[in-house]
Amino acid sequence: MLRELVIENFALIDRLRLEFEEGFNILTGETGAGKSIIIDAVSLILGGRSSSEQVRAGKESAQIEGVFELDDNQELFQILAEWGIPLAEDRLLVINREVNQSGRSRARINGQTVTVLTLRRVGEFIMDIHGQHEHQSLLSSIKQREILDSFGGEPIKNKLEEVSNLYYQWQEIKKELGTLTTNEQEKNQRLEFLAFQLQEIERANLKPEEEAALDKERQVLAGAERLYEAASATYQLLYGGEEPGSALDKLGEGVQELEKAVEIDLGLEKWVELLKQAAYQLEEVSREIRSYRDQIEFNPEELSQIEERLDEISKLKRKYGKSIPQILEYSERIRKELTSIEDRSERIETLSKELKEKEKRLAVAVQELSALRKETAERLETAVSKELAEVNMAKTVFKITLKRNFDEQDGLLVGKEKVAVGKYGIDQVDFMVAPNPGEGLRLMTKIASGGELSRLMLVLKVIMAEEDQIPTMVFDEIDVGIGGRTAQAVAEKLLILGLSHQVICVTHLPQIASMANRHFYIEKKAIGERTMVEVRTLGNNDRVEELARMLGGAEVTSTTREHAREMLLLADSVRINKAGQG
Repeated sequence: MLRELVIENFALIDRLRLEFEEGFNILTGETGAGKSIIIDAVSLILGGRSSSEQVRAGKESAQIEGVFELDDNQELFQILAEWGIPLAEDRLLVINREVNQSGRSRARINGQTVTVLTLRRVGEFIMDIHGQHEHQSLLSSIKQREILDSFGGEPIKNKLEEVSNLYYQWQEIKKELGTLTTNEQEKNQRLEFLAFQLQEIERANLKPEEEAALDKERQVLAGAERLYEAASATYQLLYGGEEPGSALDKLGEGVQELEKAVEIDLGLEKWVELLKQAAYQLEEVSREIRSYRDQIEFNPEELSQIEERLDEISKLKRKYGKSIPQILEYSERIRKELTSIEDRSERIETLSKELKEKEKRLAVAVQELSALRKETAERLETAVSKELAEVNMAKTVFKITLKRNFDEQDGLLVGKEKVAVGKYGIDQVDFMVAPNPGEGLRLMTKIASGGELSRLMLVLKVIMAEEDQIPTMVFDEIDVGIGGRTAQAVAEKLLILGLSHQVICVTHLPQIASMANRHFYIEKKAIGERTMVEVRTLGNNDRVEELARMLGGAEVTSTTREHAREMLLLADSVRINKAGQG
């Protein structure tokens, strides 16, 4: 349940702190006072959409924090543990949402940063919010199916998962079969094209490192004449030059001159040795250069062959890949596709068998799901009829129909008929209503008024809350389109619901407000040049004044005050007579 809500710099709210109680909590105030702003703040900490417009003018960011006291919900505890969100022994969950001026937001649960999707997932376990216009969603067949399936609990949930898995498997097989069974002419054209490409690549007999080796060899052959000239000139300079002599001759003369000088200065002997070593090395280099020169080949024919090969490789690269490895990889893909096409008949036969098997299993599963829905629909009809009697709609007849739509082209064979199928099965769920005696059942979209839809949604919320064990329920103006005895009946229903759940309700009806365990009054004030929303928790005397205002409008009289006191006494009587609590 929601224990505490702190709102700062949110819309017209500067700072509010509300402490909610167990049972029935009511928010009242003049139209436009900001009651729904508080519900919007609650929605935000449960993963609602953030907007820059939510930040109070002149402020950097808005902050909303909710403190929730959790019941013993092992599924939620396990999810929190998997996400690494700490939970102390007091089972308090502190959710914080901050929205900045750009509309971006940050969320934390017990101090740990989480995503908005995480907030929504947690919110499914702790609170259900019914907005002002949500009852209109009851007009959707999809929403009606969701309500029915949710009421069916684990059996329908498990069967839905089975149906969904089988449906997607069935669709995948159909998709592959469709690809394989393209017309024969396209198949033959594709075969011919792929065979030509593969033959062209295989005929080239490519090697992964071939291009680099050929390019290097081409450079050598193309530069053979230049290499020969360079090697010859170098050899002549080092070893075989004419007068004035080669470098080796000059080095020998230098050695001779120094050897004569050694007789005068023995210190020159080390230079003689170094020059002799240099001469030996120079002679060795000269021989190597001469050997290199003599091995140079002048082979224009081989150069032409290499250039032709490189040109062939270049053409293949333009068609099949940027490198030889990519070309070879492409050829492997061609082989696999050719094998796939050639083995098409066998694959089609295999897939056709799989498709029939999946169709049979899916047909069984969707019929089992339909049977579960039919049984669930009967239970839900009984539950709704019982609850409708308690909100002054006892004569209303409520039925749920399951309809199948036929689809001869793409449908699933169920029995002897092809019916439309999807991941949710084959049933179109429709809520049927006959509000008045003697009228036939008609679709809810055709006859339900705003007040009737509000009460139907309230009834369904009450029923689903018991099934889902949601601890807190929020109703934002559930009283749309109702009044008088009906308003009193709805008020009593909310009070009784508050005995097993925490209920937070925004209302304009005094009948509903009188039933509250805790009553908050919201008012909008102008302080200086700023408009602010303030909230007060009303004591008994203040509640009399507020109920009198709601009864009489702008003028509060002794009569309306007396009526307000009677309403509060009636609320106490309802607790005693219907719930056994004072």
